[in-house]
Amino acid sequence: MWIILNYSCWAILFVNFIWGLTRSMKKHVIDSMMIARVFYWLIMISQVVISLRSFHRHPLLVIIGTVVTLAVIALTETAYGRKQDVNYSPKLLWLLMLATPIAVCLQTLVNY
Repeated sequence: MWIILNYSCWAILFVNFIWGLTRSMKKHVIDSMMIARVFYWLIMISQVVISLRSFHRHPLLVIIGTVVTLAVIALTETAYGRKQDVNYSPKLLWLLMLATPIAVCLQTLVNY
């Protein structure tokens, strides 16, 4: 159940920040940012539960996966903050589109 929740939240978060960071209206960006924060929490909760169950098998992967997940969350917050300001660069979106599948792959390695 936790694994399904984790993957579902990653998928929704991925689509949400692509949708939010490509919008020009500030209201849509703020709505997307609020939705993203809900899914951050769900990802972190499910990842903690999964990590507690998997730490004895894959301690290094759990630590690396947690660091990458926190980096994706920080990068997403930075991208939303810059999108609301004027100094947004599309490189952030491309970096997020690259970092999110890496985080999901690390989570998959932890699960199996």
